[in-house]
Amino acid sequence: MPLVASTDYPNKRIYLHADSVGVDVQPIDVYKELRAERRTNEAKRQFDVLMTAFGNDPAGPSNTPRFGNLADGVRIVPYDASHVLSITGALINTAEGLAGTDLFDRAPLSPGIEVDIDYQPPQVEIIYVNTGSGVTEQDKDDIASKTQILILSTESFP
Repeated sequence: MPLVASTDYPNKRIYLHADSVGVDVQPIDVYKELRAERRTNEAKRQFDVLMTAFGNDPAGPSNTPRFGNLADGVRIVPYDASHVLSITGALINTAEGLAGTDLFDRAPLSPGIEVDIDYQPPQVEIIYVNTGSGVTEQDKDDIASKTQILILSTESFP
């Protein structure tokens, strides 16, 4: 099931396919299709890449979530039909400091078409806090009760 219908490299647009309607679109899957397109289409390689991917880095017993990073000025155009576009996974643009729904362009859609974007980034973030050796079990319980975090260790991190 393709998610990308076409790409417009000069205008930095990624047009989603009809198959993107009614499914959860993962930015990493869009990236994989763009990568495959560049691998098989020589003409696309004369342009800078539209999207890169990061993540899947070791983080203790698991890995960090993967995310898509759009290049400067790149926008995704939803399929041209009224629907709710469901995006699950992180989509960012580090060059412009944008994320999520700000990276979609609805301007090319036909008049009367309404696309609502339901953006659901991962709810996981790893933050290391150097607390030293003075943190007690009660301190950890107090911190955890006021936030939604799990304190794995009070050891110092680099």
